[in-house]
Amino acid sequence: MRRGWAIAATILIVLVTAVIAIGAYNAGVDEGIRRAADSERVVQVVGGYGRGYGFFPFGFFLFPLFIFGTIFLVSRAFRGPRWWGRDHGPGYGPWSEEGRARFEDRASDWHRRQHEQVGDQESTGPPSA
Repeated sequence: MRRGWAIAATILIVLVTAVIAIGAYNAGVDEGIRRAADSERVVQVVGGYGRGYGFFPFGFFLFPLFIFGTIFLVSRAFRGPRWWGRDHGPGYGPWSEEGRARFEDRASDWHRRQHEQVGDQESTGPPSA
């Protein structure tokens, strides 16, 4: 349920940011039109997009990555890295002596249970259909 609230909050933040950005853009366009109407200067736009100013979708890729990266960093700041927990880090895990001993204990328990199950099945006979 917590994940659902986090997703809803993220979507809400993105929508509010988009609304603010669109409003600021429109306010800037209106201000530019008003200033152009008040001025006596005539500006002639020559040509279109010059060399190096063509369409390239950096904004479509980098802006979402920036947003997701910010969310990731903030979540890490509040939760902390996962490897700081108990029994983690250098000297722990399956390659340490403690991890190897735990594996051997579990493996021997599993092996013993398998032999007990086979012994029980042999003593009772074949399974009934």
